[in-house]
Amino acid sequence: MDNGFKKADPAHHDFQYLEDLSTAYWYSQVLFTALELEVFKCLDQGISTLPDLAKAMDCREPELFRLLRAMETMALVCHDRNVCHDRDHWYNAQVSSLFLVPGKDGYMGAFFLYRKYMAPNWEKLLDKVSPREQPKAEDLDYKERNRRYVKSMDTLVKQKAPEIADLMARENAMGPILDVGGGSGSLARAILAKCPGTKAVLFDLEEVIEAAREIYPGKSAWKGITPMSGDFRTHEFDQKFGLILLSNFLHAYGPDEAKELLQRAVSLLKPDGMVVIHDYFPDRSGRSPQKGALYDLSMMLNTFNGACHSVATIGAWLEALGVTPVETIDLATDTAIMVGRGSGTLKGPQATLCDMALSLGFDRAVPLRPDQVATAPWVRMKCRFGCAGFGNNLQCPPQTVDHDKTRILLDDYTTAVLVQGEPPGNDFHQRLLKLEKTAFLAGFHKAFVFGAGPCPVCPSCPETGICRHPDQARPAMEASGIDVYTTARNAGLSLTPVKEKHNYVKYIGLLVLE
Repeated sequence: MDNGFKKADPAHHDFQYLEDLSTAYWYSQVLFTALELEVFKCLDQGISTLPDLAKAMDCREPELFRLLRAMETMALVCHDRNVCHDRDHWYNAQVSSLFLVPGKDGYMGAFFLYRKYMAPNWEKLLDKVSPREQPKAEDLDYKERNRRYVKSMDTLVKQKAPEIADLMARENAMGPILDVGGGSGSLARAILAKCPGTKAVLFDLEEVIEAAREIYPGKSAWKGITPMSGDFRTHEFDQKFGLILLSNFLHAYGPDEAKELLQRAVSLLKPDGMVVIHDYFPDRSGRSPQKGALYDLSMMLNTFNGACHSVATIGAWLEALGVTPVETIDLATDTAIMVGRGSGTLKGPQATLCDMALSLGFDRAVPLRPDQVATAPWVRMKCRFGCAGFGNNLQCPPQTVDHDKTRILLDDYTTAVLVQGEPPGNDFHQRLLKLEKTAFLAGFHKAFVFGAGPCPVCPSCPETGICRHPDQARPAMEASGIDVYTTARNAGLSLTPVKEKHNYVKYIGLLVLE
């Protein structure tokens, strides 16, 4: 987990770093709750299904699942599905098994819970530093609290709106625009600036629209934007829309209500229109892999029945409504957008191949640009002077190409997918070949994969120096001068060197295509 909790660069101006600091207690509360429930103890005893865990710990199943999902994103637990019994089985991650199971030599749970018991005193930090009386939110009337909330959310939207607006411009979004639950309208303004000539309707609660007018009192701020208020489920609109925005909106509602609201939005969409859902998704990784599942817990705690719905769930809702999910795009911050069109447009190639990679058994599949694949001269030097197998495999140095030639090759492609898997190596390699073949048969004739580590196709290479199976052999990323660690980081994947034999091993592969 990388939330900036290392020596920070004083020159950076990264909003997400500050946002992650403001929610750091979310992470610790998940750990503390799991320890007090004795989740790790139950898992160590072989209690692994959700119903059995809920019974053993006297928990509600739906809420326990949301907690376990957050724990999984934090690498505290893992899960897999028993196909024969159609059940998910949960188990401890290696760090939890080492340090969080009571009775084991390395158990540190009591120490971590001591940190929790210190938390109330940390809430007194402001009083300790400053003796002056601080204003309290409860002293403000509802109108002022609402205005401050709308203002703060507007500031947040401004951080994300330019990137979303650029994506909408590239998608050739057409108006008019309906921004549902759009607060002060900053997202709509950003899109209007990129898509001139169209107009937008900003729809929200009456008190929110009132606050928005106070925050933006000038007429110029409302050029092209018509504010409306009411109940979205029953409000009568007199037009259809080419672009409907649901930004941080669906997570305020449970599945049944969210599905109903999405259906209402789609009913207002032009046949060739586009719906964009901007939200936190528990099944997306992006820059902050934990944030979707943690934000879901925040909705569970701070709303009546709010929940962060997964991409898979919303995608199924859209398809049932006749809207084809085109693509899900992780933003540079901690959220993502889902794009769907009413005209039956197919998914983008990256999204389709990511889905295919996951179906083939890869743990993760992340789209990235070829220029995010890092190459460097030192990589092959590490092969030559750091690997005992140097020169023994035809798909490793010195037989493979240098980093500069790899760079030229990568620059000849327009898109890529980075995949993550696990041993055994030959299984991982065969999945890569299947992925490459799938892309090729789908029309991407330039599709090519880079593997992980020495080629595993044969026990050893022939002394003749001629590969027996060039149809199956592929060079490794590092053997081609690709900096795997930097590339993984660019794609939002966590990758660190394995220090001990029992540590979890990750394999990283790369598919490039045109």
